[in-house]
Amino acid sequence: MTIKDIAKECGCGVGTVSRVLNNHPDVSDDTRAKVMSVVDKYGFVLNKNASLLKSQDSKTIEILVKGTSNALLNEMLSIVLSKMEGLSYNASVVVLDEYENEAFVANRVYYERKPQAMIFLGGNPDKYAEDFEKIKIPCVLISNEASQVSNTILSSISTDDIAATEFITEFLIKQGHKKIGLIGGDIQSSEITRKRYEGFLKAIRKYDLDFDESKSYAVSKYSFEGGAAAARQLIDKNKDITAIVTMSDSMAIGACRSIFDMGLSVPDDISVTGFDGLPYADYYNPRITTIKQQADRLAAEGLAILLNTLERNEPARHELIPFEFINRESVKKRT
Repeated sequence: MTIKDIAKECGCGVGTVSRVLNNHPDVSDDTRAKVMSVVDKYGFVLNKNASLLKSQDSKTIEILVKGTSNALLNEMLSIVLSKMEGLSYNASVVVLDEYENEAFVANRVYYERKPQAMIFLGGNPDKYAEDFEKIKIPCVLISNEASQVSNTILSSISTDDIAATEFITEFLIKQGHKKIGLIGGDIQSSEITRKRYEGFLKAIRKYDLDFDESKSYAVSKYSFEGGAAAARQLIDKNKDITAIVTMSDSMAIGACRSIFDMGLSVPDDISVTGFDGLPYADYYNPRITTIKQQADRLAAEGLAILLNTLERNEPARHELIPFEFINRESVKKRT
């Protein structure tokens, strides 16, 4: 897609399209809207440094990281970059806010930089399926499943988030907890959050427990600060809570900090669980009971799947990696 192609499709002159793309004021609103509708349709990005791009090595793999403070994704990014050091590809990293449309950004990056392949660390294939379908180079989504997207060169590898969250919630219930709160991301914008929420509800319904989302669910970013703020909100809204399930170790540690600051104890007053199994959760006091994702395996096998698609034309694959439950010190049995 070039400026000439855009001009032809929207029935404008090349100069007019150029003025729109460069935000010149001497274009009518109707014309600007017509041009931008074509631009958005194809995800076109004006290349202001074409000579530089032509000189760059085209053997680049773009890595899009979904979430500026997600510790697990940052760990997997380090693993992927380490694995790529011995390969003949360059790595280029784009970090997105966890509420951005990563597939839309990927389409724009593709037209601008022309990479050979893409790695998504985190993503929402259900929410942005149409945008994922437009990507025409080999891709792999690491940490979420993409089998429902009809793109034959988009692979995925992930933990079974539904089963894992159901398991750890059921563990709390078997420890005698009946009033359980939940801290997680925005259900509407995060596919991983939606799956973990679904797993939580499966356990709650299995044991016929009451759960009022308005009182017992607090939205948080996947960060220490988010977990701390969400725990305060949760306890203020529901004084009867004896346990909190969080959707990340960072959230869990933030929640513990707020619980202590409110004059309560973990786990004596409120039990807390995490998710991810990151190393620092084992050094916090109390050590966090959590679901451990196999970050090394997810990152290494995700990269291997991508390279097989890119270099050997193998079909897309979608794999689920087993999780591990780690029972530490942040949960106490209620009698």
